[in-house]
Amino acid sequence: MTVQTEIVGEPAQLVTLVDFRGRVLKRWRGPVVGAPDEPEAAAQARQWHRQIEAQVRETLRRAGGARAPQPARAQTARGEAAAHLFAAGARAYAARDTATARALFEACAQLLPDDPRVRAALERATSPGR
Repeated sequence: MTVQTEIVGEPAQLVTLVDFRGRVLKRWRGPVVGAPDEPEAAAQARQWHRQIEAQVRETLRRAGGARAPQPARAQTARGEAAAHLFAAGARAYAARDTATARALFEACAQLLPDDPRVRAALERATSPGR
């Protein structure tokens, strides 16, 4: 899963996409205050992105929260989703996109909170100097 924010169009607007396995799951649009080529627009885009990413994480947390024991099929689906998130996080980390890697590993940790590989990857992506 990837969360991506861009400033696009005329008049300029913020567009954030949540993509999972090549499919856009959700799209948000919002206005850009000021000129799109000003530094303030980039800061506004980062803030917008953080807010949307927090919403996505909260949704994932609620979906993966403590529940009654799940049937094997649901556990398999969670494992598959976590595997895709982990692989995408590893690709983002290899591309030195630590913000995306961190977000993906955090989403993966919501699905597999006790997995030592996920904890290690998240720790590496969040360590200073990365």
